Amino acid sequence: MRALTIALLLTAAGHAMAAKPAPAPPRIEQRAPTEEERNSFDIYFHQKMVAESHGARPVMPLFAPAFDIERQRGKPWQVIARVDSAPRHSAVDLCRQIRSSFIFDAKAPKDSRWSETAQEPTWHVWLAQPNTICSAVQHTVLMDQAVRPEDVVALLRQHAELLSRARLLFAGNSRCIRQRALPFTLRAIAPAAPAAGAPVMFSLVFESDRDTVARVAVRRHRGEYAAWNVDCD
Repeated sequence: MRALTIALLLTAAGHAMAAKPAPAPPRIEQRAPTEEERNSFDIYFHQKMVAESHGARPVMPLFAPAFDIERQRGKPWQVIARVDSAPRHSAVDLCRQIRSSFIFDAKAPKDSRWSETAQEPTWHVWLAQPNTICSAVQHTVLMDQAVRPEDVVALLRQHAELLSRARLLFAGNSRCIRQRALPFTLRAIAPAAPAAGAPVMFSLVFESDRDTVARVAVRRHRGEYAAWNVDCD
C-alpha cells in the first residue's frame, strides 16, 4: 500500500511538472505620437472643420488632441487621436464636452490616413457652477446618452453617498470584499436592467487607485436613489 501511495504521488508530481504554465498575456507597448503623426492629424482636422463650417469661420477646439498609441509586441501600432469639444451647458446644472475619436492608417495614401473611428462620440459631463459659464475641469464622468440629464445631475451630486452605502454590500460579494476600503473615483453613469421591482436602474462605474473597477447598481424609486447591488473586477 505504501509503495502504491508513493507511486501515485510521484505520478501526480510528474504530471504537475509536465503541465505547461498558462501563457502570459501579450505585453502591451505604448509610445508618444511622432511629429509626422501630430502634423498629419492637425492638417486633417483643420480641413475637416473647414469643410463642416460651410464657408463660415471654423471653430477650432480649445484643447490639443490626445493620442492613445499602443500595440501588442510584434504587431502594428494602433494610433488613435481624441478631440474634446468646447465645454457647454448640456442641461440645467450640467456641463458637457463631446469627445470624438479618429484612427490613423499608416498604409493609406498620405492625404487619407486619418478617419473617424466606428465608435460614436462620447459625452463627458460634470456639475455646473451657479451663474458661471462651463469651463474645462480635470475630472469628467462618461455619460450614457440614454440616461436623462436630471438623473445624471442627481447621481453626480449623490454618488459619494451612494458609494458609501454600497460599501456595506461589498462584504457580501467575494469579488468586492477586498476592495471595500479602497478609494474610488466615479468614471461613468449608464442605464441598467430593471430589477427589484424598480423600472429604472442605473450603473455607477467607479475606478479605484489600484486600477480595479466597482459597478454599483442604483435603484430609483419615487425620485429617490438607493445603492442596490455591487459587482467588481
